[in-house]
Amino acid sequence: MKRIVTIFFCLFILSTAFAQEQNFKEFYQSNKDKAEVSLNIPSFFANMFISDEDTDEFGVFLKKSKNYKIMVFNNNMVSVQKDFQKFARKNKLKTLVRVKDGKERVTVYFRESKDRIKEIIVNVHDNTDELVLLGIKTNLTMDELSAMVEASTKNKSIASN
Repeated sequence: MKRIVTIFFCLFILSTAFAQEQNFKEFYQSNKDKAEVSLNIPSFFANMFISDEDTDEFGVFLKKSKNYKIMVFNNNMVSVQKDFQKFARKNKLKTLVRVKDGKERVTVYFRESKDRIKEIIVNVHDNTDELVLLGIKTNLTMDELSAMVEASTKNKSIASN
């Protein structure tokens, strides 16, 4: 009896852990056939194409990024956007930033687990044509993310002067 209870407890713990791992990968898998372009790129390969100037600002982020998933939608953008919004609400993604410029909108979400940012998802769309989703698997602390945003903001204000 003790063995059965132990096995049941272990299975419960495992199922709970996997159930909480609802991430962008699942959205990617279920919607990649609708996308005009869908790419799953390991970070070691993608990081080779990032300029040295950007590695100064985003060095920690690039080191801690593991995988990039990119999806581009054209024709069925509205239905996929609705599905993504449901996905974001269901998985309690937190909004980091929202930017509007005319019809174009950019929203950056993140998924946090145990005081670590495990995933960053960038949603870029306009109201009529295209939707681009970028999912980045990472393992950042909030302090690291804040430092990265602050460094980026300082460099932008220096460049505009």
